[in-house]
Amino acid sequence: MRYFFIVIVALIVAGCTKNKFTTKPQLKIKSINSTDISGPQTLVIVLSLTDKQGDYSTFFAVKKTVASCPSSNFTDSTLFLLPQSFIDTKKTEGEITVTLDQIHRGANTCLAPGGGVKADTAIFSFWTRDRAGNLSDTVSTKPIIIRN
Repeated sequence: MRYFFIVIVALIVAGCTKNKFTTKPQLKIKSINSTDISGPQTLVIVLSLTDKQGDYSTFFAVKKTVASCPSSNFTDSTLFLLPQSFIDTKKTEGEITVTLDQIHRGANTCLAPGGGVKADTAIFSFWTRDRAGNLSDTVSTKPIIIRN
């Protein structure tokens, strides 16, 4: 019984001390303020960002994909940059808030039957790269309806 107790304690300690961060940056979506945006309403996406070395770069890319209206799609790696103040902290984890107002989330470009512009059902994807050149996985939102 004593041996069993020692093994259990050793497994618990090993599980608690395991470093969950990797040298490759990791992005995860923490929250989205709404999945139905209209007019001047702002879309706010909060992401968690981790990196074992904390060697972040300013590179941060966003992609909008609208399956039913490819002319609404865009990819941009200059629209947003990781703030230098965040990079200077050299922390291994933090939060990034992406704010997409009506201009930055891209215009709806496909016409609805009978005239007018139809709503986009968009998926936003994000990725980053650290100073060592390690590229994060791409993280994507669930579908977001954007009405003009």
